[in-house]
Amino acid sequence: MSSTPPVLRDLIGQEHASGLLTAIINQGQPSHAYLFFGPRGSGKFDAALRFAATLCCESGGCGACPTCEKAARAVHPDIDIIEPVGAFITVDQVREINRNLNLRPHESQARVFIIRGADRFNAESANAFLKSLEEPPSFVCFLLLADRLDAVLPTIVSRCQTVRFGAVPAADIEAFLLVNFSVSQVVAQAYARVSRGDLALAKALCADPELSSRRVRYLQIGEKLTKGAWEGGAGEMAAEIMAAAAQAGDEAGQAEEESVPEGFSVAPKKRREQDAHRRAGQAQRRELELALDFLETWLRDIMVAAAGATDAILNRDFELELEDQALPSRLDNYRRALEVVEATRSKLSYNVDLELALQAMFHQLQEVL
Repeated sequence: MSSTPPVLRDLIGQEHASGLLTAIINQGQPSHAYLFFGPRGSGKFDAALRFAATLCCESGGCGACPTCEKAARAVHPDIDIIEPVGAFITVDQVREINRNLNLRPHESQARVFIIRGADRFNAESANAFLKSLEEPPSFVCFLLLADRLDAVLPTIVSRCQTVRFGAVPAADIEAFLLVNFSVSQVVAQAYARVSRGDLALAKALCADPELSSRRVRYLQIGEKLTKGAWEGGAGEMAAEIMAAAAQAGDEAGQAEEESVPEGFSVAPKKRREQDAHRRAGQAQRRELELALDFLETWLRDIMVAAAGATDAILNRDFELELEDQALPSRLDNYRRALEVVEATRSKLSYNVDLELALQAMFHQLQEVL
C-alpha cells in the first residue's frame, strides 16, 4: 500500500485530491501540467504549494526540509507564482514566463510555475502560452488553478491532467478553526457555515479582526433592512460598503506597486502602475462581493428562521436576533429580497457604476421589505 508524502497530508476536506496527488507521486512519473479546479477557498493554492514541494524536495515532500518549508511559505526560488493582473492574465505575464522557462532550477530538481486564475487567460495571452504549456523543458511542471473547469479554455484543459477539489464541508472547517484559532464553538460554527465551503475565508475571518468587523457591519445593514430602519436611506448604506471597497482597492494597489516578484525582472514603471490600478479594481469588486455575500446570508437566515428551520441558520452568533425579528408572514418578501441581491451580484462582472448599482439595490430592497 502506497503512503502519502508528509507534505500532502492534512489537505482539509480534500480526500479525493489528496489521494490522486499521492498516486501521482508514488507512480514516479509526474506529468508536465496539472489543472486543479474547484470552488474558491477549497485549498487549491495550498495543495499546489504542497505538490510543488514534492516535486522539488529530494525526499519527495518530507515536510521538514528547507525546500518544503520555503514551498509552504511560497518563497522557494524554483516555484514561481503568477496571478491575474486585474481581470486577466496578460500577455506580458506570459512572455515573462516564456523568457524564464528554460532557466535551470536554482536549488532543487524541478521548476514549478503555479498559475492562479487559469480561467482568466484572454485570447492573446492563451495563444502565447499554449506552446510552452504543451512542450516545457523536462524539469518544468505547470500547476494551473481555476474555480470552474468549464470556464477554462478547452485548448488549455486538453494539455493538462485535471484534479478536482470540492467545497470544504462545514464540519471540517469548524474542526480546523477550533484547533487552530482561539474562537468559541459558536463563532467557529458561524464562520464555517457563512464561508460556505471557503476554508480560506473562514481562516481570514478568524485571523483578521478588521474582516470580522466588516462582516458584522454588513450583517447589521441586513438587520436594518429587515427591521425597516432606514435612517440615512439607501445612499448611506451604499456609501458604507463603497468606503470599505475603496479601502481594499487602495491597499491592493499600494501592495502591487511595492512588490517585485522573485525570479522575475522588474517591470517598467508605467506597467507597474497599470497593474496596480487593475489589481485595485479587482480588490474593490472582491470586497463588494463579500459585502453582498454576508448581506445575502442575513436575508437567507431570516427567511429560514421565519419558516421555523432554525437549525439551518448560518450566522449562529446572531441566532437570537434572527429568531426575534423573523416574521412568517413576510417569507415571500425575504425571498424577493434575496433575488434582488443576487441580481446585483451578477452586475459586478460588468463595467457598471458600482455605487449606483448598490444604491439601486437598496432602493429595490426598500420596496420589497
